[in-house]
Amino acid sequence: MLSIIIPTYNEEKYLSRLLQLIKKQTLQPDEIIIADNHSTDKTVSIAKKFDCIIIKGGTPAQGRTAGGKAATGNILLFLDADVVFKGINFLKRIINDYKNNQNSVATVWFVSQEKNFFNKLLCLIANLTKKINLFIAKKWKTVLGDYGIFILCHRSVFKTVGRFPSLKGYHEDTFFFREVVKKGARYIVLPEKIYISGRRLKNKNFFRLLTWGTLCLLIIVISFFKLRVNRDMLRWYEEMRKGR
Repeated sequence: MLSIIIPTYNEEKYLSRLLQLIKKQTLQPDEIIIADNHSTDKTVSIAKKFDCIIIKGGTPAQGRTAGGKAATGNILLFLDADVVFKGINFLKRIINDYKNNQNSVATVWFVSQEKNFFNKLLCLIANLTKKINLFIAKKWKTVLGDYGIFILCHRSVFKTVGRFPSLKGYHEDTFFFREVVKKGARYIVLPEKIYISGRRLKNKNFFRLLTWGTLCLLIIVISFFKLRVNRDMLRWYEEMRKGR
């Protein structure tokens, strides 16, 4: 019934922890699919140790798309490798909540794993975006977008789009949420929390964080109004995202 899809690239630091959490759950997924992008560390060996299905990945968009297509479960849960959730009944609770909302694309609330001001700020902005999405989805049948860290949807919802579309390889999660809502799926936020690491802030000083966040917001807003995103803006976004 439940397929968990995790796109990976050199995730040995986080993947074992997540897979251990999943294995302790009272509700077990039918399969865990690792869409790997040619990892050079122990990611694949860790996945094999936990009897995961390993398929060819690529960019996050390509990995999530490949995982969604390969999945055999009726309900698909896309996770990033660094997430943490609490309690042995987490999967059971989200699936029970989702069973009554199967024509939906669902997310949860984000909490920082660390006492890091910027990671807490990132979670605050993410949760604010979710609140805005709840309002505009109900009123106008659209969303600004959301984050691929946690995406739960029925196979039929995934098939309405069939892939994770992206903007030159970026913002595939934003466009997936937009497209499935446009196709008729409801946007919901389940009453659960996941805890995310600060790795997205690695090698970023205050200036880079401010620039990265501003560019991210601009790209989301520009694309929301179906305007063309400047190629240089995308290049600057990637430089700030990687902390160069």
